[in-house]
Amino acid sequence: MSFEESLVWHASPTLASIKIANLYNFKFTSLEECLCTIADFNGLMNPKGIYIELVKNVGDFYLIYVYRKSHLSKELGRSDVRKFLVQFGYSPDGDLSIYLNVLKERLALKEEFPHEIGVFLGYPLPEVKAFIEAKGQGSIACGEWKVYHDEQFAKCMFCKYRHCREIYMKVFGEGRRLSDMLISA
Repeated sequence: MSFEESLVWHASPTLASIKIANLYNFKFTSLEECLCTIADFNGLMNPKGIYIELVKNVGDFYLIYVYRKSHLSKELGRSDVRKFLVQFGYSPDGDLSIYLNVLKERLALKEEFPHEIGVFLGYPLPEVKAFIEAKGQGSIACGEWKVYHDEQFAKCMFCKYRHCREIYMKVFGEGRRLSDMLISA
């Protein structure tokens, strides 16, 4: 699978502007290849408000974060989200770049995955909190995230994401260019 195809498959809800961000692993042959590929795609996507960052790599697997900058800034600007993130070492008054740098540091230094990442992916804050408190146990449903509260809302969102992914993969497979599939923020 090419990087472009992986981007369409894993990040189509973000490309379509119905999700704040997506996170996935991709295998590159080198760090240089990864960084060059990300730079090329950022050149195409940044004008539409979509950004790609390498947030961690282990061996030849690279954790890729695709996000809508304006949507993520708005989410991280919420007072309840900031208050929540403070308990994990984030500044209460940081900007987007500071928050992303702390997240990258926490990904690099922790053996356990930093579960506050859910807010960086646009998961509902009550669900992220419940997941952390329950240590991932006892959810009532599972899809893009583990659901503890609003099952109906979550299932609706999961359906939207799945439908978006199916449509994007179909038109991409029919030859549509990625640049034509990017929705402006």
